[in-house]
Amino acid sequence: MGIEFRENMAYITETATVEEAEKFFEWLLETKEPVVDLKECLHMHTAVLQAILLIRPQLILPDDDELRAWLEAMELKISS
Repeated sequence: MGIEFRENMAYITETATVEEAEKFFEWLLETKEPVVDLKECLHMHTAVLQAILLIRPQLILPDDDELRAWLEAMELKISS
């Protein structure tokens, strides 16, 4: 599906592709206190992950156990 932007919240559903990474990065740079909802994310391209690692927005973790564990191990800002 991809990435949907609403004010200070980005929703990543199913798969975030490399084609969406640049727009996502620009949104992160321009948005005050960005929050990224990964609840429905199943896979993200490494370019999307790199943007998250660089900007370190507040994250809502995915339901997918493997992806959740992987992101938790990176010590990012996690929202409950």
